[in-house]
Amino acid sequence: MFKKSIALKLTAGFVGIVLISMLVIGGLFIQMFRQYTFSSREQTMLDRARSIAEVIAENSQSSGQFGGFAGSMRFLDRMTEAKVWITDKQGNLSLMSGMGFGKGRGAGAGQGQGQGTGPGTGRGMGMRQGQPFNSEPLPQEAEKVIEGVLSGQESVSENFSSVYDEATLTVGVPIIDSDHQVIGSVLLHSPVTGITATVNKAVRILAVSLLGALVLALGLGVFYSLLFTRPLKAMNLTALEMTQGNYSVKTGVNREDELGQLGNSLDLLAGKLGYTINQLFQEKGKLKDIIGSISDGIVAFDMTLKPISVNSALSEIMNRPHPYLNEDIEKDLNDLKIEAQLTKVTEEKKTSQVLKDWLGKKLMFTLSPIVDNSGMVTGSVALVQDISKSERLEQLRRDFVANVSHEFRTPLTVIRGSLEAMVDGTVENSQEIKRYHQRMLSETRGLERLVGDLLELSRLQAGKIKMNKEKLYMPDLLEDVVRNFATIAGRKGIKVEYLTKQDIPAFEGDYDRLRELLIIFLDNAVKYSPVNTTVTVATSLFDIKTLSIIIRDQGYGIAAEELPYIWDRFYKTDKSRNSGGTGLGLAIAKHLIELQDASVSVQSELERGTVVEIKLPLGNPKV
Repeated sequence: MFKKSIALKLTAGFVGIVLISMLVIGGLFIQMFRQYTFSSREQTMLDRARSIAEVIAENSQSSGQFGGFAGSMRFLDRMTEAKVWITDKQGNLSLMSGMGFGKGRGAGAGQGQGQGTGPGTGRGMGMRQGQPFNSEPLPQEAEKVIEGVLSGQESVSENFSSVYDEATLTVGVPIIDSDHQVIGSVLLHSPVTGITATVNKAVRILAVSLLGALVLALGLGVFYSLLFTRPLKAMNLTALEMTQGNYSVKTGVNREDELGQLGNSLDLLAGKLGYTINQLFQEKGKLKDIIGSISDGIVAFDMTLKPISVNSALSEIMNRPHPYLNEDIEKDLNDLKIEAQLTKVTEEKKTSQVLKDWLGKKLMFTLSPIVDNSGMVTGSVALVQDISKSERLEQLRRDFVANVSHEFRTPLTVIRGSLEAMVDGTVENSQEIKRYHQRMLSETRGLERLVGDLLELSRLQAGKIKMNKEKLYMPDLLEDVVRNFATIAGRKGIKVEYLTKQDIPAFEGDYDRLRELLIIFLDNAVKYSPVNTTVTVATSLFDIKTLSIIIRDQGYGIAAEELPYIWDRFYKTDKSRNSGGTGLGLAIAKHLIELQDASVSVQSELERGTVVEIKLPLGNPKV
């Protein structure tokens, strides 16, 4: 972990930069110092060699012999801080520094004190005269310099010396007489030991300085690295807190540099992100509420066609208990076999619809792909609609067209046939003509009743019928209606009875609408009851303000699955249309009940009759 730390990297980088910088600067400095030292030494040696050459040139013999300087040569090496050689114009060594008194061997007369062992030979302290001095040969590097000097040019050489057994600096200056002729050369030969020692000392100083600088750089690097990384750690902790959902956290970085700006930006980001997340949660809540309030079922799938989210309406549509578990959803959808359609939708990125039958329902599946901003499909969603009601309404519409067509066609056919018979003269007997007229009148009344029911229902649905309330007594109304139906029912051998157990107070109501409502229910009771049965009308009073009217018959009854649909327009339980009704009566009755702020309930069993209960609010009963 520490190896990956930015503090370590910053420290290492800082120290590395200092080290490389000091090495480069130190190397350049040492090289420049060495170059300067050599150049300075070289110039000094050249100046001294020129001085010696001028003195020798002014005091030399015309023969080119430099013997007069033998006494001074012993001090030249100290004066010049170098070994001095003087050669003649042929390059032969004539004088050498440190020769004032020395040992020599040769033929001829000697000058000085000494002991001899034979003719022409002797040993003693002194200087030979008459022959060149060559007790020590010139070093090879000096001979190379002489070649250039004797041509009249000054020469400088840096090379390894066999005399000093180390690197040396050799300079040569020609000796030029008054006739501008080269009569010899002066060579200065000096080791670079002093220069090297100075350079080495400079290197040691540089090394010590470098070590000290590294220690200082390491300390400063650690200090500034920690100073630099401390706000970064604070920002990291802030970011981690943000990942935990804490968007009120602050970095606490109070600086004016880029790190401070980054800290401020992170604080601003936390605030904005918290606000945005809050807005997203609100929008998610709204979306969830919207989806939850949708009456249609919604189920979302991932790319593997696994259900990942559903709304509460789906369980009701699929006739499943709530909560609707994903494994149950997956099993039911597999039974519906919509995987192929879902796969096609995700591949083609097009919405598709498919109809499925499920537990007696007709379901419409609208399948749509879920596409992100980049155009990639990330899943699919299915909108499940129970269209059983709309299908039933469509069927009712078709039945309505068929029923109305039948209801109109039958009487119109009868009327047309009767008119044609009379016009053609087929019927001439007055009794037959009268019978045809009565038949046409009966069919016309049927048409009038049908049209009246349609208009009545239309006005009720449009809310154009107003209540004409007046003081009325329900027993009187019921007795009137029962009395009228007694005659009609008696023709079928059906008995209609009115039963009451208690007094019912007068109340404000619309006499005509209540009478119409009761007629509809009694008409159905009589119409759908077999002969020799009884239809009873009973009333009871609840808490003084609610009147219950119960109409009970002993008719054929209504199947349980058809009970929810009896209030629909043109719905008939008798599909043969032999009942003679239009299928509008109960639809009108439903609207009349709503108009009276009343309620109705129907209980029925096949072959056991039907019970209709109307609960009518009395408001403030009139005394």
